[in-house]
Amino acid sequence: MEKVTKYKAAACQIAPVFLDRDATVEKVCGFIGEAASNGAKVIAFPEALIPGYPWWIWLGDPFVYGMKFYRQLYDNAVEIPGKSVRKLSRCARKNDVYVCVSVTEKDGGSLYLTQLWFSPSGDLIGKHRKLKATGAEKTIWGDGDGSMMPVFETEYGNLGGLQCWEHMLPLNIAAMGSMNEQVHVSSWPAFLPQPDALFRQEPCETCAKYYTVANQTFTLMASQIYTQEMQDMLCENDTQRMILAVGGGCTKIFAPSLQVISGEIPADEEGIAYADIDLSLIPVGKYLVDPAGHYSTPGFLRLTFDRSEHFPVMVQGEAACHFIGYDQLQASAECPCGTR
Repeated sequence: MEKVTKYKAAACQIAPVFLDRDATVEKVCGFIGEAASNGAKVIAFPEALIPGYPWWIWLGDPFVYGMKFYRQLYDNAVEIPGKSVRKLSRCARKNDVYVCVSVTEKDGGSLYLTQLWFSPSGDLIGKHRKLKATGAEKTIWGDGDGSMMPVFETEYGNLGGLQCWEHMLPLNIAAMGSMNEQVHVSSWPAFLPQPDALFRQEPCETCAKYYTVANQTFTLMASQIYTQEMQDMLCENDTQRMILAVGGGCTKIFAPSLQVISGEIPADEEGIAYADIDLSLIPVGKYLVDPAGHYSTPGFLRLTFDRSEHFPVMVQGEAACHFIGYDQLQASAECPCGTR
């Protein structure tokens, strides 16, 4: 493919239509169309956008108080394949862009926090599941593995992403750096306003900045915002309303030098931050520090990165058929039990 070293990228600050998958997908497609019409070629979205981050897990008992919300989340989760993926795929193709959008994915009977990556041809080229859910998130999402930690070689550079507190883990940073990532999607939910809360803008932005300088990437930091609609749906008392204050956004784009190269969106507004990406600047930073290359010390410090897929149940051999008369079917016939 012909490489493009200079282009425009976009990071979207957006609230979901809370716990409504189809309406949120429609809204995401609107943002994709707007960003593409303004020249963006790579478009980043916040964490758990479709159909919304499960804020109830931090507001009360995730089972007694939160189960009614969990059922809505489960019913509105994204399945692959499915109509939501088809719609996002068609939107990426129509607008000729790369899109990274974070969803709650339903696989079997469980949910996972997953970044989906779409190409300008409309292909779902891969996905990244959050490797380890954070704190109370473990009541919602299962774990990913190294098989779903991709970096994509594209005409716009090597594209990858992580979600939220994955940016705090040095081994994650080392694994992504080993794949020579160049443009990074840093997906976050909204942030808490309390000065004593760890999950507030300042430390989380610092995580995104550290990732940027460590791996010398352009970083598209995209976050949600809290809306009055979400507060009305989730909050039952004044303490909960104080925690889930309207706003909480932090969306911007960093250069490898840590310079903010985009406009900054007010914390209580939706919008799109744009920046001009110049991949030719990355070698300057890599000259000084490349932790997965010349600045590494593999003789005594190294990471084992297992990229194989891990299954909880390994099925071996063919299932026996117990349907009477199957031996009289044609060899190409499909048995009711699913064997042939």
